[in-house]
Amino acid sequence: MTHRRHALALISAAGLAAFGPSTVTAQTKPLKILVGYPAGGAVDVVARQMAEEMRTLGYNAIVENKTGAAGQLATETMLAAPADGSTVVLMPGGNVTIFPHVYPSLRYGMADLKPLTSVCSFTFGLGVGPGTPAKTLKEFVEWAKANPGKASYGTPGAGTVMHFLGVMFGRQAGIDFQHVPYRGGAAAMTDVLGGNISGLATTLPNLVTHHKSGKLRILAFSGDQPLPGLPGVSTFKDLGYPELQISEVFGLFASSKTPASIQAELEKAMMTAAKSPRLVAAIEKLEFDSEVLNSLEFSRKLKTDLERWGPVIKATGYTADK
Repeated sequence: MTHRRHALALISAAGLAAFGPSTVTAQTKPLKILVGYPAGGAVDVVARQMAEEMRTLGYNAIVENKTGAAGQLATETMLAAPADGSTVVLMPGGNVTIFPHVYPSLRYGMADLKPLTSVCSFTFGLGVGPGTPAKTLKEFVEWAKANPGKASYGTPGAGTVMHFLGVMFGRQAGIDFQHVPYRGGAAAMTDVLGGNISGLATTLPNLVTHHKSGKLRILAFSGDQPLPGLPGVSTFKDLGYPELQISEVFGLFASSKTPASIQAELEKAMMTAAKSPRLVAAIEKLEFDSEVLNSLEFSRKLKTDLERWGPVIKATGYTADK
């Protein structure tokens, strides 16, 4: 019996060895991906796609929604967790490149974060529902001027790219465009479809399905050229608003205090996940564009955007309430 048990132990050890030490270790690695926005929104959907792919690479990946403060709470929660690579945050780049310009009491900065990889890029659109009769951007401007105080737009939160897209559009169009911030894009979508607010500035993918079903109308979007999948929808640039050519990325971040070896391991695994055919297909089905940047490339992009947004935000005169 002793010999049999010994033989079984050797067989088990050999079986484990066949997988290789790195695979066995990876299967025990927890990974919590924090999202600062409600379930069902654009950030959440992309995070869950990433979590599913990370699980195929041996990570016990879960997504946790930590909403509040326009996404800041999730980042703060990640930074308060042990810097061992087990907790990361997936968020828009604007949370790093715009927030420092608008939140005087922001509790983190670029130096606190380690950009690991970007996952996808996207543009933004302005959609309207039954809260306005306008069918085109020109008609919307005319309607807003004829109905002072009625033109409003919801966004997933104050101090976001979408917020400033609306601010810039309102100033350039010469209309009183009231911003209505929500805790995530889902609630804003509900209100614009219900006619409670006239417009919604959000990621273009969030608007496409409802636009195609006729529930809302995309008046313009922030890309550099029209899209074949959206016939009749023009860019802001083509409609006379060239400064509203804006794109953004969703990316994964760890604490900058995370050991370099773990940072490198996460970067490699996450880039592999983000480039997988299944995830790329899922991203494209959601109308996002796959854009996978390594840590260095991602960091450079964020730095460039941080410098770009500074003067733009200063010109709007906006500062977040303390």
